[in-house]
Amino acid sequence: MVAEKSVVDPQRAIRLKQRGNAFGFWIFGTTFRMLGLRAAYFLLQFVTTHYLIFDRAAVRSALVYIVKRFPRAGRFEQYRHVRRLFLNQGRQLIDRYALTCEADYFEFRQLDTQETLDTIQDSQGGVVLLTSHVGNWQVALMQMGHLKKRISIVMRPEDNPAVRESLGVGTHDAKPVRVIDPQGHLGGVLEIMEALNEGDLVCMMGDRSYGFDTVEVPFLGHPAYFPYGPFAVAAATGSPVVALLTHKIAERKYIADMSNMWRPNYVKGASKKEQLRTWVGEYVALLGSFVNKHPYDCFLFYDVWSSNKGGDRWRQVKKMS
Repeated sequence: MVAEKSVVDPQRAIRLKQRGNAFGFWIFGTTFRMLGLRAAYFLLQFVTTHYLIFDRAAVRSALVYIVKRFPRAGRFEQYRHVRRLFLNQGRQLIDRYALTCEADYFEFRQLDTQETLDTIQDSQGGVVLLTSHVGNWQVALMQMGHLKKRISIVMRPEDNPAVRESLGVGTHDAKPVRVIDPQGHLGGVLEIMEALNEGDLVCMMGDRSYGFDTVEVPFLGHPAYFPYGPFAVAAATGSPVVALLTHKIAERKYIADMSNMWRPNYVKGASKKEQLRTWVGEYVALLGSFVNKHPYDCFLFYDVWSSNKGGDRWRQVKKMS
């Protein structure tokens, strides 16, 4: 079998580098260290306005979601929503930096059932931690040092070196986190299944296909396309899936919700893809409920409603299970 080459989008890398550099992160970091969180947030007001006016690509990406979430909003109101979305995203980046400076800077309240906690702590096999581009899952992950399991993250290597260095991407309590590149050989399927078989807590994005096959499910009242890869891998390895959702409830307080869990197991005689669609649909319904309550915590910036259904690399899972 010939290994697939990792595909890098040079235009994406350029855009990301333009949206953040070492000097900019230094300014925010220095402001936070010298004047505190509120001062850093205040500085963010000016940067957010700059992006709203000059970064048309970012605004267009955000509007795809804003139009679906606020269907009755006029043009001016849509831009007001975009600005609030940008502002909240910037605040969450600052929060991530704050935690690299002081591990217990934020107070965390964890919502989970005892069954979920026992599954993560006591399971001999791996667990799929289903993350999303909503809330601040990175902050929650930085608080999971008490878990017994090693952590693996399925993500593209950070295109922006300033982001990686300033926010500590790829580190966890000073210990390296295993990063599995979804653009590598077979989309990283081999490495993901190996990590799960070794008992890792494997973090996978449930709302970004990265070129993998998707299923159509409703999201915010419209047909959308979400990947079924995380559930396919979980079913193939006998691993449970736990959704992670986070929300900031006060200046220095977060809630991490891990109360939703699935145990994907195929029923013989039924279509595997339809069973996968059911699990994905339940997850997406959970996302819809979350963004209806917290509209400015959704950072998709990707058209999940597009008819582009991605590729079908996850079919390789069937050959390996």
